[in-house]
Amino acid sequence: MLQRFIYDNRDADVAQLALQRKRYPDITDSDFRFCLQQIEGRQRTKDKLPTFAGLEGWLYPPRLNLEQCSSERTARFKASLLAANPLIANPLTLIDCTGGYGVDTFFMSEQAAQTHYFEQNTELAAIAEHNFRLAGKSIHCHAEPFSLSSLSVSGLLSLSGSGLLLYLDPARRDNHGGKVFRLEDCTPNVIEIIRSIRLIREEIVPLGAKNSQIRVLLKLSPMLDFHQAIAQLGGCWDVYVVSVNNEVKELLLLSDGTGQINAAMLTDDSEQVFSFTPYEESRAEAQYMSADEHLKGMCVYEPDAALLKAGAFRLISSRYNLLKAAQNTHLYYSGSPQNNLPGRWWQIIGVYTRVKDVQRALTRANVLTRNYTLPADALRGQLRLKDGGDDYIIGCRIADRPLLLHCRRITSFA
Repeated sequence: MLQRFIYDNRDADVAQLALQRKRYPDITDSDFRFCLQQIEGRQRTKDKLPTFAGLEGWLYPPRLNLEQCSSERTARFKASLLAANPLIANPLTLIDCTGGYGVDTFFMSEQAAQTHYFEQNTELAAIAEHNFRLAGKSIHCHAEPFSLSSLSVSGLLSLSGSGLLLYLDPARRDNHGGKVFRLEDCTPNVIEIIRSIRLIREEIVPLGAKNSQIRVLLKLSPMLDFHQAIAQLGGCWDVYVVSVNNEVKELLLLSDGTGQINAAMLTDDSEQVFSFTPYEESRAEAQYMSADEHLKGMCVYEPDAALLKAGAFRLISSRYNLLKAAQNTHLYYSGSPQNNLPGRWWQIIGVYTRVKDVQRALTRANVLTRNYTLPADALRGQLRLKDGGDDYIIGCRIADRPLLLHCRRITSFA
């Protein structure tokens, strides 16, 4: 009966449905709340988790768990990472140490011969186990906190001829529900876990090939400084900065790597990865704009957010033959746009140094600042222009000169 009610009201306004509680006397209060949670969960995540939205009987957890879970797009990327990475041995045993709603477990399990899911929230673990079974997934569910000692006893840490990947997505909220970003403030403490894994490998796993087959994949806050995180963790890690539609969504660290940094730029139907090492970035020779450069008519490129987070500032200039505005201004200039570069392109219509000259030329524009003398809100207040439209004013510093660029977005490429 409950599933029929959920299906019949799958597209209903949940707030309005809640007000109609008295119309359904045969449904208990707890069951009615459960139904509202399922209807709202599907509606909220049908774009974020489209595969699940199409499965009848799929269960959704409370709203906070849905907000914190990975999207299907990023979960599929992590699955592809397991499939394509030569450092990850096969057959693979995957252990999701912080399973949560199970989105990452669900998709990454497709690349594993055996998958274990750990989650200390028993209600959430029960929902995940139901969903895995509904979808025909052979995932071993453990409704308990992850423990390295239990894995040692079970023998999973010393499997012969098998790769082992521990996946950790630590909670980034404190005891009061506030967000935390530092590695040591997350739960569980991944720094202690990594140290313990190294000790266990030395004690249990014999030296040789098997020792190199145990890997850890960390999903961390996009706000985190990954250089600092690696320094805290020790060892050599590959970095994956993952953006979806030009917004950084995830920061992934893979242990025992080569130190490569990867900006993975995803859209709904495409994927581009820009890979480099810190050494390559430090040795790259960027081409900079000169003070007397003729700007009008040129094209301005702002790299995808993943590229900027990854720190490929000089390499973007040298690899793609673009002029960089200044050392600390991460805008790039070219005579024509390049549609193979993820990010935003504009064409320069006019160049100004004074606010009043902009006001004479425009009445409406979007306002951005990049390494400018004022933040965007302050500049917007000085310009007193209406927001919106096709025009942009970009306040930036070019060759140590603060300039106001009147630009228009380039959305189609010849």
